[in-house]
Amino acid sequence: MSQQYGPPQNQNQHQPPAGQPGGWGPGPGYPAQYRPGGRKNRRTQWIVIGGVVLAVVLIATGAVLLVTAGKKDNTAAPTTGQSLTPAPVGTLYTPEATAPTTPQITKGPYDKGVEIGGGVWFTPAKGWVKDPDKTRSGHNYLLPEPGRPGAIDGYFWIRQTTLMGAQQFAEHLVDVESNNLEHVVIGKGGFRTCPNKALKLCYATNYSAVVPVKGKKSVVFSGFVQTFEDFNGQTTATDAALQREVWPKRRQEILNMNGTLVRSF
Repeated sequence: MSQQYGPPQNQNQHQPPAGQPGGWGPGPGYPAQYRPGGRKNRRTQWIVIGGVVLAVVLIATGAVLLVTAGKKDNTAAPTTGQSLTPAPVGTLYTPEATAPTTPQITKGPYDKGVEIGGGVWFTPAKGWVKDPDKTRSGHNYLLPEPGRPGAIDGYFWIRQTTLMGAQQFAEHLVDVESNNLEHVVIGKGGFRTCPNKALKLCYATNYSAVVPVKGKKSVVFSGFVQTFEDFNGQTTATDAALQREVWPKRRQEILNMNGTLVRSF
């Protein structure tokens, strides 16, 4: 049986007088512990209720503070001169354009005689003179033929390019120069061991040809083309030839000139 809430069951003992309200209203028949409080008691209730509300508010505020404290930003405020904008990274960053650097060229112990360019020099042998024809590219030195003004016994021609490698440049020179010659015989060219560690690739070939001379006997020339490609992308070629009659005697001269050039790299 469920518990009953209300005044005690003895109606005769606690029956309120006529005209008085019944139930939970104030009356002399209620024990002191069941009497509703007066004004002072109601004030106490409001204080208790207010305390509960304040506690709820403090608890809620404390939770917010705890959450906020967990996300506290420890980053120090920027000082004068600092920027809040981060440095660009990844594909957003475009490096400043810089001018291409050119290799620094210094004069070494073998840089003597005639400067060719790109740090390359050579020393002409005794009796060889500079070609007076300034329309020719590069540096060309001639060996005059004794007793025949304007005639030559040989030539030593140096040219440079950055457009072709060692093999291509050698084959190009032989092809171009043989156009005005007769009975051209070109030997089998090939790469050679470079005589200088500053060189990347070295190529050589030899040839012989007949040079027609108007009103005179044709002259047979024998010679070689050597090309030297360095690590800076420049190819230097030496194109040398001698009349066959003087080849045994003057051959060492063109080899010596070629050697001075190779050592200057």
